[in-house]
Amino acid sequence: MNNWFAVDKAGLQKIQNEKNKFFIIKELVSNSFDEQITKCEVTVRKSLKQPNYIEIDVYDDSKEGFKDLNDSYTLFASSYKKGNFEQRGRFNIGEKFALSMFKSASITSTKGRVIFKPDGTRTKTGTKIPVGTMFSGTIKMTQTEMLELVHQGKNIIPPKGVKFIMSHQDINRPIALKSFIEELPSITVDENGNLVRTKRKTKIELFSLDTNYIYELGIPVVETDIGFSINVNQKIPLNKDRDNVSPSYLKKLKTYVLNHTASELDEEESKASWVSEALEEAKPEAVKVVIDNRYGDDAVVFDVNDLEANKKAFADDINVITGGSFNSATWNNIKKTRDEFEDFARPSGSIGKYASPNMEGDIPAPILDKSKITKEMKEVISLAKRLHIKLFNQNLNVQIFDCKGLGGTSFLATYTAGNSGADLDFYYKTLGKKWFDIKTNKLAIIELLIHEFGHYYSGDHLSQKYYDGLCKIGAKLYCNK
Repeated sequence: MNNWFAVDKAGLQKIQNEKNKFFIIKELVSNSFDEQITKCEVTVRKSLKQPNYIEIDVYDDSKEGFKDLNDSYTLFASSYKKGNFEQRGRFNIGEKFALSMFKSASITSTKGRVIFKPDGTRTKTGTKIPVGTMFSGTIKMTQTEMLELVHQGKNIIPPKGVKFIMSHQDINRPIALKSFIEELPSITVDENGNLVRTKRKTKIELFSLDTNYIYELGIPVVETDIGFSINVNQKIPLNKDRDNVSPSYLKKLKTYVLNHTASELDEEESKASWVSEALEEAKPEAVKVVIDNRYGDDAVVFDVNDLEANKKAFADDINVITGGSFNSATWNNIKKTRDEFEDFARPSGSIGKYASPNMEGDIPAPILDKSKITKEMKEVISLAKRLHIKLFNQNLNVQIFDCKGLGGTSFLATYTAGNSGADLDFYYKTLGKKWFDIKTNKLAIIELLIHEFGHYYSGDHLSQKYYDGLCKIGAKLYCNK
């Protein structure tokens, strides 16, 4: 019978030869793991008969053996595995890619044997084994490639209850650091048997291994920069070579991993690039932990509307997070996190001790009623005016407001310099009545006056002009006392 297609084995082999040879072991072992087995053994050895060749055997103890020997050489036949989320097979093609690399091979099972000959032909025989399936093949490979193949094979995570042996070494299933359930894209079949994308909740396991991979049901897919090896216990949507995931899938994994491990990352680990990417969509709890780890739980965000507040926070040894630290998506998530945690990553200007006086607003601050002005308050007002004339030869207007500060902020006082005079405002509800007693509180009163009068030279507390101004005020007060 003439078929539409014929496969050039040599051509297919050349294409596959560009790939890491580890895919051969992965495909053969995947077939075994997809069956009901308790043992899978891989043996890799130098061929005694053919120099520069090695021999690979893969045996499993499936009671049924190879379900249909025709599947061993039929490309794209409908696979009984493709609708099962928890099996790796899809197209009946992966093992053919692996098979194309061999000079000769055979598959022996409970239903017979298929022999793939060096001349490109195949034969079936009645030779059987009572239990399981044995793959045997001869492939051209250097000693270095063989050793690397064995080394990479030890990264495979066997299913629970399966004894896995890689070239005479037992490979035990590692203990998971953490496991959790999350929804991820996967592959299933529709009513016509076509493969389609879907979403499904699955168990995700995290391991600490020498090399970090994304795993599909224990089979390494691709190395990753995430700080854990991640085993996804269902089919993963892969590229045609089955050696990578899409960027969107990888981002989902990073986000899920961060959500479940943020509290366990140290300061250095929280700075990793995968963490930065995951911050874009991570849960508020994870975002807070990471930002606190990186910058401290008292960090503030750079306030473009209050530049002095940024300087004050910096001078107070507080980390100020600038806009360039994150992209817009992460900043949006940080703002959402702030809705959950009130004191998290606030703009510096929204924090009382750093905020600059807000001199704007349509509603005037209430002036303290004259009936509440005490003798002590009048003495402080008189003192402030005398000192201002002595220091600057300029009149000073003094008022006491019956509030905590303009805009509701808890300021003690504000000062505004002018060409013909200056204004000094005290905030009664912040200072309190007792503060105005010169007899008992003179030091604090003089200290506040010097602080406010410094703004005659500059409105910026952290500028050199303000610093030099305070020095001048102190010197004048000392020399003219």
